[in-house]
Amino acid sequence: MPLPPQDSSAAAALLALIDGSGDDEEDERVLERLARSAAAVPGVDAASCTIAAPPGGATRTAASDLVAEQLERVQQELEEGPCRDAARTRTALNDIPMVHPQSRVRWPAFTQHALDAGITAVTALPITHRGHLTGSLDLYHQHRALCPSDARWGQLLADATAIALAHRTALRSARTHHDQLQTALTSRVVIEQAKGILAERLDCTVDDAFDRLRKHARAHRIKLSDLSREVITHPHWATPFVRP
Repeated sequence: MPLPPQDSSAAAALLALIDGSGDDEEDERVLERLARSAAAVPGVDAASCTIAAPPGGATRTAASDLVAEQLERVQQELEEGPCRDAARTRTALNDIPMVHPQSRVRWPAFTQHALDAGITAVTALPITHRGHLTGSLDLYHQHRALCPSDARWGQLLADATAIALAHRTALRSARTHHDQLQTALTSRVVIEQAKGILAERLDCTVDDAFDRLRKHARAHRIKLSDLSREVITHPHWATPFVRP
């Protein structure tokens, strides 16, 4: 049975978020795609998202248009708003009316900015993966409530983004680990070659050659692998180790 047009569009957006999550595109592009896809959910007029800053990094945001960008920036600068609360509590805030007195009490500055921009209600959804907070997604709407099924689509988009980002993080970690292992292996091969060359050059055992390499590297504060490359690539009289 074919999906209704609105469901087909949401399903396509969901697949687009997951597809390509293993390529080399920047995480910011994933967030931009989430914001655009969320803004296309029926009943949503604009959307923005925030991803928590990694250790030593910066918080990343994306928005579907200038209104959403402004409201996202207001929440970050004022440290108030439904997006921040949804992230802090890891709980969805569905269809929050901005004209409600409680909204004015809870987020006074943000609420006024939202109303000035023509936004009458906000749905804020946490972005989490396996219990770990990633960020939050804000759906801004005007003059009509967001029905539960559309809010669920928004949450599915947020969940798909969390999975995509987690997959990309794991892939980058695996690549880094692979590169580190490759570097260590290459260095080990170079050191072994230098040990053999030096043992022959100085007419000593391989263990003695390695001991001399290690002591010289430590005394001159250079990497053992760099010293080993010098032994391999330079003539014997141009290295620190000359046969007596």
